[in-house]
Amino acid sequence: MMMTPTIRSGQYRNEYLAALAATSSLVASVACAGWSSPAIPMLRGADSPIPITADEGSWIVSLLSIGALFGPIACGLLVDRYGRWKVLMGSALPIVLGWVMIAFAQAIGVLYAARLLHGFGYGLAYSVTPIYLGEISSDAVRGSTGVLVTVMAKLAFLLQYSIGPYVGYRALAWISLAFPVLFCVAFAWMPETPYYLLACGNDEAAASSLRWLRRDEAIISELGRMRKLVEHSKHAKTNPLGQLFAATNRKSLLIILLLSLGMQLTGINAILGYSQTIFSRLALPLSAAELSIVLALVQLGSVMLPTFLVDRTGRRPLLLISTAGSVVGLTTCAVYFTLDNAGELSSEPGAAHGWIPFVAVLVFIVSFAVGLATVPFAILGEVFPKHIKAMANAVFAVITSAVVFSVVKLFQVISDGAGTYVSFWIFAGCTVVTGVLIYYIIPETKGQSFERIQEMMQRVIAGVLVLVSLLPTSLEAEIDCNSLRMGQFLCPDPSLRQIDPRTQQLYGCTKENKARAWCIAADGIVCSETKNASFTRELPCKWTNGYHFDTALLLSVFLGMFGADRFYLGYPALGLLKFCTLGFMFLGQLVDVILIATQVVGPADGSAYIIPYYGPVITVVRSDNWTYRLPQDNW
Repeated sequence: MMMTPTIRSGQYRNEYLAALAATSSLVASVACAGWSSPAIPMLRGADSPIPITADEGSWIVSLLSIGALFGPIACGLLVDRYGRWKVLMGSALPIVLGWVMIAFAQAIGVLYAARLLHGFGYGLAYSVTPIYLGEISSDAVRGSTGVLVTVMAKLAFLLQYSIGPYVGYRALAWISLAFPVLFCVAFAWMPETPYYLLACGNDEAAASSLRWLRRDEAIISELGRMRKLVEHSKHAKTNPLGQLFAATNRKSLLIILLLSLGMQLTGINAILGYSQTIFSRLALPLSAAELSIVLALVQLGSVMLPTFLVDRTGRRPLLLISTAGSVVGLTTCAVYFTLDNAGELSSEPGAAHGWIPFVAVLVFIVSFAVGLATVPFAILGEVFPKHIKAMANAVFAVITSAVVFSVVKLFQVISDGAGTYVSFWIFAGCTVVTGVLIYYIIPETKGQSFERIQEMMQRVIAGVLVLVSLLPTSLEAEIDCNSLRMGQFLCPDPSLRQIDPRTQQLYGCTKENKARAWCIAADGIVCSETKNASFTRELPCKWTNGYHFDTALLLSVFLGMFGADRFYLGYPALGLLKFCTLGFMFLGQLVDVILIATQVVGPADGSAYIIPYYGPVITVVRSDNWTYRLPQDNW
């Protein structure tokens, strides 16, 4: 009977505190996006401090997305060099500068510049926060902490929608300035992630950080697993962008592309950005500003649900439920605005049907919040190896920003040119396609460790994307996998990059011709070392010291008469003798060509040739006490 680990009271308290402090950066950054809803009517009003046209107003809204394109790029360049903590703290600087510029602005150009700065801070915060959350959170709460990304973002919308209509333009800027300041004060007390500290070689600080986060002194086992993952990431780290597009990460990249496009093609940002414009067309007793506040309240309440459900229900069910509900809400709005455009509906104030599109928008907002708005950020921190996680987040944020800009701009163009109903039909159709793709592509990562998730992502099946079904824990046997017999494991694990391209041997191969490599056990076996199917095992290897087989053979064939091959391999005396005798009148050259080609003669220091790991290596098996077997009667 398996023992269930005891969960201590308040065991995850510090993890949630760190997650709340980190995601408060999103209150500061997303407030920049919510600011335009109450600010644009003020700027277009009769007493505007900076009078603007409708076109200038649309650029004020859209420039945030342009600036956000550069935030992820900066994140990819800085987050592995300076750390998650410093980069996240730095994201507050452009936001602070932007609010100061808006508060003192006297011309439209200053507003444009401020919005670009806001976008840069927005993109930077949105890129690094999921990385920080994914690396500080335990497997049991990683989904919940990841969902906080969207919860805090919706809180920012609520604050702007609730405060903005009731204060002045400049007062709103000064109030909004408080958000990044409060974030810096709260986050200043939080630790750097253990993964980054281990990558920097600061084991003591990593242990201290992990000890504080877990509120437990018994961290040796988890710290060891983290160290192995970091070491593997260092070995695999070459070009992060190239690694991102490598075959082993193709499925993860497809998932990120699907989630980033699917989120935005529902039209969520266009609907939120133009909510007052949409609601102003409805014949309801409440004003458009009051309807927007109700929308923000419902949105905030909705995104809190996945915080409690994502680690219980799982990622896939929430995404599928969210997609289905979003389709219902968007289709209802599309039908309503189609009938309204055809003149089939009454425009009298207080008409009962006026509530239909508002309720439909609320259904869409609730459904979107349950899964599509929250779960992608939990998945984003899980599906990529550590050494390319920053690049993956950057790609996710860049794609999202580009799509947001396109959707927001095209929504106004299409609505003015063809009608609002056309935009809603497009959003509904895109959401249907997203739901189908989610069903066939997105795997379930609930409760899985980073190591196990990466194993799942690196199993790419040619031609077909298949979800990996994990056996229940109660049906799996947990054993010491180093005692497994032939046929019960595969070593080295071919799904991992464990061959050093410089030596063409396993990473860490020593002069004793031994190296530890990651292996994968057969289905149904759980290794006590890692609590999953992977484990490390000492394997034989061939220590190399820079001598290439192809170079030695070419030198022997073409310059062997001058002893170049022997000089290259470290036999200067024989090389000089061949040089003086023209390779023993070419006879010695011929012998050396044969000896080198058959790999009988190797480097003088006892190392092996560098030959492709799966290339034409000759292994000589000699008869000894281990290999010799007496003839049997039944042979």
